[in-house]
Amino acid sequence: MAVPEDPLLHLLLDPDYWKPRLQGLATTPTQVVRVPRPDLSRPGIEVVELRLKAHDGAPIRALLARSAFHRAGATVHLRTCGDLETCALDFRAVEQGASDAVFPFPREHRLEDRVLDVLRLARTLSAVESVGCAAIHFTSRQPTRPDEFRIVDRMREVGWV
Repeated sequence: MAVPEDPLLHLLLDPDYWKPRLQGLATTPTQVVRVPRPDLSRPGIEVVELRLKAHDGAPIRALLARSAFHRAGATVHLRTCGDLETCALDFRAVEQGASDAVFPFPREHRLEDRVLDVLRLARTLSAVESVGCAAIHFTSRQPTRPDEFRIVDRMREVGWV
């Protein structure tokens, strides 16, 4: 039996609402600072902290773990966490060839802002890791995927990003 489509989905994906925001996101240059984190690195795995600004200027910080023998074109797992001090990187995924990134949302960000945060960080990771946006996989350790990831996935499906 098929699961009925969420009745609010069409409201969350209103093109008149999202298109100007996506255009603004695309025209605002992303400046990223990479800070090596040897305290979190392991033999064969390097960890860097990425610092960038959200669409509204709020700071976004993320941790990125990747193989020291990094090769372009690998997949990147992107997850959210509560804060950078308590989140755990997935070193097993890195050992298997993927890169792993975790980040907390700025606390004041509403759902629509968090969607834009995910998009900005996905584009940044795409550039840093030399992969296409399709290689960024949104993962979660929660039973249900965060709404932000579901919305961005749907935007990808309909070709907005």
